[in-house]
Amino acid sequence: MIETVATAESNRELAEGYLLLTVDLNDDVQVGAGQFAMVKPLASFEPVLRRALAVYRVHGPRRVSFLYQVIGSGTSALARLGRGDKVEALLPLGNSWTIDDQVSRAIVVAGGIGSASVLMLCERLASSRVETRILLGAASERVAVGCGLEDFRALGLPLVLTTDDGSLGEKGLITTPLERELRERGGRAATIYACGPWAMMKRVAEIAEQFNTRCMVSLEAPMGCGFGVCVGCVVAVKTDKPLGYRSYKRVCTDGSIFPAEAIRWEVNAMTH
Repeated sequence: MIETVATAESNRELAEGYLLLTVDLNDDVQVGAGQFAMVKPLASFEPVLRRALAVYRVHGPRRVSFLYQVIGSGTSALARLGRGDKVEALLPLGNSWTIDDQVSRAIVVAGGIGSASVLMLCERLASSRVETRILLGAASERVAVGCGLEDFRALGLPLVLTTDDGSLGEKGLITTPLERELRERGGRAATIYACGPWAMMKRVAEIAEQFNTRCMVSLEAPMGCGFGVCVGCVVAVKTDKPLGYRSYKRVCTDGSIFPAEAIRWEVNAMTH
């Protein structure tokens, strides 16, 4: 983990409300798939705190990209960045997706801007020659484009698309083709990697349990520091111990990637 100043190389809008920020760093970094950064415009007073963004793509030891959705004051400030503007960055943070000997068949499930966490994972799976199917769900075709659709298409991996309004791919939720895939092909030999809205991942975890399928999830939670001090990002986990400190994990340092079966999905980390 290093604290550095980055220079915005580009901040391109992929679709309304969805931008791809590419920055050049002052220091070399090694970022794993699924890790994140805490970023904000340099010397800005509003917002006070940095925002957590998944590292979307690594272009070199000193150049990375962030795909993000504009949904509040922090991301609105980032959206105003132009070429040459300075950015505070703390990275890399959190753990990363693992591809171990158990992974012979992978199903990557991305909902909305959760796609930002899994592009580099898909690139690694492709280079490792792991049989991989990508399931990408979005509210509409516009949102899918904003969530990096063309980058996922460029990977050349089997890609299943769903949209809430039916404007692209299958109409409905992305969990529907996931359940269909596991019912048709079985789940024991597969590993699911998922990132997206809490309700989506809760349903993915239920489906994984139903089909006895290994499942890893990347979580989002309100986050102040990014390195475990503020304890603002805790998520409730299953434990046989009395309710207390060990009933929770910090998304920033214990995660953001967890086994799905470890999470108490009835306690939404985004609403605590």
